[in-house]
Amino acid sequence: MSKYNLYVLIIVCLISCNSNDNNFTSENLESTPVINKPKGVYTSSFGNEAALDNNQVNGALIRVTWKDIEPYEGVFDFSSIEQYRNIIKTRNLKWSLAIIAGGDSPNWLIDSIGVDYFEITGIDSTLKRIPKIWDASVNERFALLAEALSNNYADDEDLTLIYVPQMTVNGIEGHFNGVSTNQLLNAGLTSNNWVNAVKETAIIFANAFTEKAIAVEVHDIMGETEIPNRIITDLWNEPSLEHRVGAAMWWISGKTTYQPNLVNALIEFPGDIYAQAIGRSDQTSRFEMIVIQLFLNKQKH
Repeated sequence: MSKYNLYVLIIVCLISCNSNDNNFTSENLESTPVINKPKGVYTSSFGNEAALDNNQVNGALIRVTWKDIEPYEGVFDFSSIEQYRNIIKTRNLKWSLAIIAGGDSPNWLIDSIGVDYFEITGIDSTLKRIPKIWDASVNERFALLAEALSNNYADDEDLTLIYVPQMTVNGIEGHFNGVSTNQLLNAGLTSNNWVNAVKETAIIFANAFTEKAIAVEVHDIMGETEIPNRIITDLWNEPSLEHRVGAAMWWISGKTTYQPNLVNALIEFPGDIYAQAIGRSDQTSRFEMIVIQLFLNKQKH
């Protein structure tokens, strides 16, 4: 098989810490379920199924929009997940799941529930309505969504990781790239309401999937690294979550000048990191520096 078959968006689940935590006693270990955190290469390239057959691939990421799986309030349709899951199952691979919210949240969330929102213009020049994550009704609905997903997929041993949906530009990554700080401030976004709401969403999904690893994708918010760093640090240090909630970084392109403060924060982050490398598999030197730094850091912990 040509080395070019594995390309475009490759999800690389880097170094999980495997809970080398000195704080766990033998009693803790006996009562705590074993969490099989994903490692290796997961592809999101379903348009190129040859990627799934590459012998270096360990699994696949399924990405679906919230509006597709809950088109009507309380009415769930998981066919969009199942069509991809069936493809994965035939290859005996693992899989991870990302529900895309943000501008791809169902219209009823705003039109019927009355969730507050603000508008942005997307990169495709379309107007998007972004529900405000700090509106309490958002996490109330996320709790029902997480419960429905858990009822269907929590017992699937091949499901290894759940990405936390976010009320952001693309609905899964934690960024507002292209949206000015003034626009976010005018919408009511503050450091505290953002951090608290995202942490609440993560806890909701962690509590719904008690035996799965969870990941929150992080970017700088309003140019500040302190905001995403607080989110992932607080979640990692929350005892009730038992080190199941790690950080995701979906923007590794080989650039060392893009969000360097956040890159440094992730290098120092003691928890699990799940990363997306954007590029072709033949670009062998593109990601060397940051991947090596993250790898060496994980070995220290």
